[in-house]
Parts: sequence; structure tokens; C-alpha cells
Amino acid sequence: MVKNTTYDMETLTKLKSEELTTLLSESRGALEEAKNYLSKNGKKYELHDWITIAEYCKRFNIPNTQTVSNWIKRGIISEENTVVIEEYNNIRLIKAIPYNDHS
Repeated sequence: MVKNTTYDMETLTKLKSEELTTLLSESRGALEEAKNYLSKNGKKYELHDWITIAEYCKRFNIPNTQTVSNWIKRGIISEENTVVIEEYNNIRLIKAIPYNDHS
């Protein structure tokens, strides 16, 4: 009878170990996914699609950040393509697509 109890404990330990491995794997996947986006007011912002003004200037060869800030003020970059993250010192992110100043 002792042998069956030991066997049951070994089986239980193996099952718990497998469950733990699965849970850890799922947790790692969720953490990796969370690294790739920012969430604000229930909306997800993919970090490869939303960048700072400084990063936008580098990526699209804009000589200075004031140019992009002016585009935002003038509506060349629409409101839907900008977001301010208050929790991160009011940093402004813009959608990483080319915008044209037609003035």
C-alpha cells in the first residue's frame, strides 16, 4: 500500500510539474506580447507603429523635431495619429507613417 501512495505522489508531482511548465510558458508568452505594446484607456498601441517625435525625425530624415510638432499643431498629422501618455511624463507618440507638408 505504501508503494501505491508513493506512486500517486510521483504522478501528482509530475502532473503539477507539467502544469507549472505550461503556466510558465504561457506567462512568458504574455510578457513578450506585453513588451510590444502600450495600453491606454483600453486601446493597444503597437510600439513598432507608435514612436516619439525624435524617433520619427530619425526614421524619416526630418531635420528637427519642431517641424513635426508644427505638423501636429497644423493638423498635417491628424489627432487620431497622435497620443499623449501622461503616465510617461506626457510623452507624445505619433503613428510611424510618412506625412506630407503640402503648404
